[in-house]
Amino acid sequence: MSLHLCQDEGTDPLPAQAHARLLEVSERVGRAHELPAEVDLVLIDDGYMSRLNATYRGMEGATDVLSFDLGSTPGQANTDRGEIYISLPQAKRQAAALAVPLLEELSRLLVHGLLHLAGWVHDTREQLEIMERETETFIDAVDMATTL
Repeated sequence: MSLHLCQDEGTDPLPAQAHARLLEVSERVGRAHELPAEVDLVLIDDGYMSRLNATYRGMEGATDVLSFDLGSTPGQANTDRGEIYISLPQAKRQAAALAVPLLEELSRLLVHGLLHLAGWVHDTREQLEIMERETETFIDAVDMATTL
């Protein structure tokens, strides 16, 4: 699995060390779960996330992370790709509320998005708790010492 980091205009660029940590996390998830060959991680602002959330989920306001499995589209070549969108301002707010480094929260959201691309769902509280435990196994395995 190959992860490509993109940032929308208006989001602060991540340091190279942070990008390396996110790649490491994604590689670990990719070794444990079947993921698309290519995944774009797109860091966006709340306005962009609100539009995505309204368009694809019918919900108002920004959320923290959305995943899209681009799979095969009728009439087009098979694309083994996925996209994960993270609201950088929301990630910052959540990191502050949880008193964790921003890189840790970004990693948590990335893993959550990757697990969705691997087929995980959380339609029930129990499913969400299982998914959160799985997410934490990957967060605990990576050094989050890089500061943002």
